[in-house]
Amino acid sequence: MPKNSTLNESAVNMASDRAPTETAAKSPLLEKIRAWRHRLPFVARLALAIPLLMLGILGGFIPILQGWVFVLAAFWLLFPNQAEQLIEKIKTRLAKLRKKS
Repeated sequence: MPKNSTLNESAVNMASDRAPTETAAKSPLLEKIRAWRHRLPFVARLALAIPLLMLGILGGFIPILQGWVFVLAAFWLLFPNQAEQLIEKIKTRLAKLRKKS
């Protein structure tokens, strides 16, 4: 076996031992999204967040449109640190619920 495959297997084993929040926080896609968000100036984030918030409010009245997704996206753009803390809390609660059932 090549040396890289054993390293990959050990990395997978280590990742499976971790909590789901630790592996999700280290994903390369999430890191790219965080870097992109921090490079945007506040005015650009605000310009993206306002239509998302409007879609979220509209989604509260139209049953086909899921409004909470757009509200969370707007919240994430406007308040990135608090949004990530909220997401981590939700992930830990979901993990606890999965263990109970």
